Amino acid sequence: MKLLFENWRQYLNEGRELEQYTTLISREIVEALKDEDVKGAFNHNKQVSFKLIIEDVLKDLKYVRDVYINMMESNMVFAVAKYEFDLDATEEQRKNSDIVVDIVLPLNYKNSIFSELIPELKDSLRHELEHSTQPTEMLMVIQKEIPEGDVWKTLESAEAYYTNEAETKAHVVGIYKKIKMRKVPAGEALDRELTDIYGTGLHRGYTEEELKPAMEKIREYWRYYMQSRFPHAEMDWEAEDETNP
Repeated sequence: MKLLFENWRQYLNEGRELEQYTTLISREIVEALKDEDVKGAFNHNKQVSFKLIIEDVLKDLKYVRDVYINMMESNMVFAVAKYEFDLDATEEQRKNSDIVVDIVLPLNYKNSIFSELIPELKDSLRHELEHSTQPTEMLMVIQKEIPEGDVWKTLESAEAYYTNEAETKAHVVGIYKKIKMRKVPAGEALDRELTDIYGTGLHRGYTEEELKPAMEKIREYWRYYMQSRFPHAEMDWEAEDETNP
């Protein structure tokens, strides 16, 4: 029991540290986006790529070497990150892994737009930082389940991807970051994320009838993990459960 408690305490401490890194990295990204030279290059070229110079921030993150930013022009405001590592990497090779952040913004954006960008940015960063702490073997399961990199190639591959242990953990911690920032109930935040995934499935040509069992399974996996990892999060499923036989 003592060992279990110590392991759980270490797990919670690691989570808090990753929360802090999420905040620090997102802050550095926003400061870079405020830079007039970056804005000018983006407005001229409609896309900009650069590496963040934040060695002091990253020095204690064992498996994140650098953070790269790709800015792209659109009327939307969006951010999505990727954790890039060598397949079947050794422990030493994992130290050369990077986080790449794609940021979509309109031309001539004002700083006021960051209130819309930051929640998406922190959600995605927290997701990928979670991946950075996961064993290579766990991450490689995803590669084997999605060998051609197309999550939605089949409904089975999509279900396997979103219920995979590594992705379940990473998605849930990202959702939890949104819960804390936006002050919304856990169940509502989780279902918003699932609605986006459901919309992607519809866009890829699957019917509502085909998607329903997969979405229910994904929701079950994510909900269980959220309640296990964040037991003090505000939950709003109790009333719903009472109405179900």
